[in-house]
Amino acid sequence: MKKLPKLLIAGLTVSLALAGCSSSGGTSGGSGGSEVAQDAIIYSVNGDPQSFNPDMRTDDYAYAINQNIYNRLVKLNAEDQVIPDLAESWEFSDDGMTLTFHLNENAMWHDGEPVTSEDVKWTFDTIMENNWAKSDALATVDTIDTPDEHTVVLNLTQRDVSIVAKLGWYATFIMPEHIWNNPDYADFTSNPATWDPIGSGSYKFENYEAGVATTLVKVDDYWGDEATVERLIFSIVPDATTAYQSFLNGEIDYLGTTVPTANKHELDDDPNYKHFHYLSINRTYITFNMSEGIFTDARLRQAVAMGVDRQGIYDRVANGTGALAEYFISPVWEGTYLDTQYRMPDRDVEAARALIEEAGYTLRDDGYYFDMTLDIFESGNFTNIAQIVQQNLKDIGINVTLNIMEMAAWQDKVQVNQDFEMTMLAGYQGPDVSGVAGRVASYGSTNIGLYNNPEMDAALEAAVQTDVTEERAAYYSEVQRIMSEDMPMIFLFENGDCLPVSVNLTGTPRDVPDLAGASEFTYAMYQ
Repeated sequence: MKKLPKLLIAGLTVSLALAGCSSSGGTSGGSGGSEVAQDAIIYSVNGDPQSFNPDMRTDDYAYAINQNIYNRLVKLNAEDQVIPDLAESWEFSDDGMTLTFHLNENAMWHDGEPVTSEDVKWTFDTIMENNWAKSDALATVDTIDTPDEHTVVLNLTQRDVSIVAKLGWYATFIMPEHIWNNPDYADFTSNPATWDPIGSGSYKFENYEAGVATTLVKVDDYWGDEATVERLIFSIVPDATTAYQSFLNGEIDYLGTTVPTANKHELDDDPNYKHFHYLSINRTYITFNMSEGIFTDARLRQAVAMGVDRQGIYDRVANGTGALAEYFISPVWEGTYLDTQYRMPDRDVEAARALIEEAGYTLRDDGYYFDMTLDIFESGNFTNIAQIVQQNLKDIGINVTLNIMEMAAWQDKVQVNQDFEMTMLAGYQGPDVSGVAGRVASYGSTNIGLYNNPEMDAALEAAVQTDVTEERAAYYSEVQRIMSEDMPMIFLFENGDCLPVSVNLTGTPRDVPDLAGASEFTYAMYQ
């Protein structure tokens, strides 16, 4: 473990915290003999959390932190598999209309109160009533019963074979009712727990300094498997190159950001690192405002798809990791649900121009058919991709202005106010194949462009009512056909990476997928 002087932990300034680390994971005592060393693992994140309410909004910068503060009923590991969390077991009724979870009877909140079935019911009811981030994960839930303190029964409106997997993903963390259901506060954002959270995870909140880091401290006498490392420090490093260099220097233990394109393979033969190669059910894509404006016309969406050089983008930003996006659902589903007859179109500048003209546009004297804005937020390789897209669309006569924002500003403009024409996202579409619904169902929580096709909704809803693979495959074939015609999203590439980790650091999420959530560090330690 990194050994950080107590002074450095308390201050949490970047210059001090990073200076106190050693690249080998050994001790690096402070300059004063009276300072007490504290064990810590430093994890890099791209930006500041928007709050520590784990369910109200999607928040990539808080997601790894929340996985260590809170628990879900079930959790997803780094290999996209569902494993137990608060729930030790669960089962469907014979008719598939009820789903019962059995909670760990020893689970406790960080303030010493027991975790009960009422906390689960209140959390899920609140998510549904307030239409929070992943309310669509509970779309088939009618009512929730709590026959005793450790049993939760979800009564469904229809069979839903995907629901357990969906409850293990984003923004489904169980929250303490006695903390959040408080009439003394006008709304959830005014509750002190927004920035001073109480969870049930193996780490509890210690402090947060904007622009610097969030620090968690392990829970002693934890009800589950007790963490080994004393502290987790989620250090905010917006630039991926800076984060990677800090990792090489031993100032960061674990990269929560991707390795920069130019550096993807430079550690491949270094015996000081182990490497985790993976392809995620996570896809980078372009999408549109389909509720109003120019891109309500599917012909223009098809034109953009033909104008974008997907192969060129992949070659320039992926450096051999992940995969080129060729289909309308993840290639992980090849052999089951992927229908290879529906493919992303090849680049065809002339065909794209013909579609634009068919949609009623005439080439102007400046060489463009129309002007538009591409709104994106600063994250990873988004800026580089957007610049390539800008040049690609110039070739088909579309004049693109780039508007690059911080994530919170992007969420307000694009997600909340629907004030955009075209945007770009990267997003998880699993762990069940039904994860695509979040992006293309009319009720999908990440359907940014408000795409709405009743035919699509019908196919998606039917697909989760059967657990027969062949029947599901037929419905998802229909989903892919509709996507190929409507083009609500243009998939650029399948996200994956080669994650280097010190050979001395064990118990990371990819080391122990049978135990840990995707970003959970309960089991991590240096040897």
